[in-house]
Amino acid sequence: MHPSRRRCVHSGTSGQLATTSTDDIDALVASLKDRPRVVLHFHGGLVDDELGFATAERLTPVYEEAGAEPVFFVWSSGLLEILQGNLPRILSEGVFQTLLSRVTRYAAGFVFQRSGQRAAGSLTAPPARAVAAELALLRTGQEPYARLAPPAAVPPLGEADRVLITAELSTDTELADRNREIVGSVLRSAPTTTAARDIDGGRAAVATLMSPETVAELAADSTDGGNRRALVTSALLVRKTVRVIAAVVGRFRLRTDHGLYPTVVEEILREFYVANVGAAVWDAMKRQTADTFAAADETRAGRYFLDRFSQLLATGSRPKVTVVGHSAGAVFIGNLLTDLARRRAAADDPLPADFRVQDVVLLAPACTVTQLAPVVRLRNELFDRLRMFTMTDPAERADHLVPLLYPRSLLYFISGVLERGPARQSAVAPIAGMQRWYTADGAFGGQDSEDLRAFLAADPRRTVWSPVDGDGVPGLRSGARTHGAFDDDPDVLASLARMLAD
Repeated sequence: MHPSRRRCVHSGTSGQLATTSTDDIDALVASLKDRPRVVLHFHGGLVDDELGFATAERLTPVYEEAGAEPVFFVWSSGLLEILQGNLPRILSEGVFQTLLSRVTRYAAGFVFQRSGQRAAGSLTAPPARAVAAELALLRTGQEPYARLAPPAAVPPLGEADRVLITAELSTDTELADRNREIVGSVLRSAPTTTAARDIDGGRAAVATLMSPETVAELAADSTDGGNRRALVTSALLVRKTVRVIAAVVGRFRLRTDHGLYPTVVEEILREFYVANVGAAVWDAMKRQTADTFAAADETRAGRYFLDRFSQLLATGSRPKVTVVGHSAGAVFIGNLLTDLARRRAAADDPLPADFRVQDVVLLAPACTVTQLAPVVRLRNELFDRLRMFTMTDPAERADHLVPLLYPRSLLYFISGVLERGPARQSAVAPIAGMQRWYTADGAFGGQDSEDLRAFLAADPRRTVWSPVDGDGVPGLRSGARTHGAFDDDPDVLASLARMLAD
């Protein structure tokens, strides 16, 4: 075993202990006694177990040279496997490309129309050939419609508009052909070699990676008394397409859009493909970071570690503690701090009442604003300083998750596709690590958002917008230009070392 593995707390399903045993944690915590500084590091959600251990091996000397004893929480999500495997295939599908051209055409007509441009009872939509020319820009690395700015007030998609679009799409022969391809290739038995079950939701039809539920609905809608409709487009497919167009227009009205082309892609994925773009894995991963601190019959990794660490602190050993979370590791940190607050309120918990975390360091945090705001409110009770290293919006937009197909970063994708609302429905959510949510007028609402914005604005040292040299100020430098670079960037690591030296 590599020495760094002895510094790891490895959790699996439901946050239970995986390859780490309770004896391993006992020994790990014992090794922290009388150490002046301790770092608890939480890697990101694109990292599987083996990469998590590799991260621990790589960062152990960095933290040790800064005078800190590191502890690494290693967990696995599988999200990278899904994004790398499914997304390029989905975005290249024939049915996706057909939906893309239709939704883009009508959405562009509404989003970019000017006052008085539309005649009563008609639709404003660019010609199909003009849309094709815009989408062809992707092949040259350019983003369709990126040069166009919507008006200050985008008009709503009214009921009369929906009726007109529905009538046009109902006679769309290409859309009808795509519907027949999907329905004709529905799997009737166990997955075969040709149509193997995919990573997340699974494949329900050879012709597409649409969510199995969506494929089943389309298949049911395309039958009439047991006979397949051969010549008409599924009414359900049309309704869903119109719903996507309305969602795109609605996001521009609310200023929650990510640009026309990325927003169209996101809304198509939400409506038709959500089971196979990682949404369920993303939800499960976040639950795992909470479950690891939960009370249960099974031994939960995070809870057991804090049990033993609280006992160590109660003996009088008081290291300065820094917690570092990269990407989804910020969600993990939020749950850890919440559990520390619970322990402080419990009369029988050994956690000393005066214990505080010295620093909370977030690297490109993938948590939502709603998840981070309660952590910020715990500041006076639980930690001294918070610093967030994350990209400027121009750098975020330049960090393409799927080159030539989805020209935005992972955080944009999480915000626009993976996050869910309170009722488990898809819902665009402001992500804490996205500068866009702090600078866009009208898109950053609610008390959580206001509290977080005020907290970060109160001290400019709380945010490091990468890439930046920090005006030469130690601890405020970052050269990271991609989401995955923050835990490997020399400037970020030097900034961490400086913070540990304070």
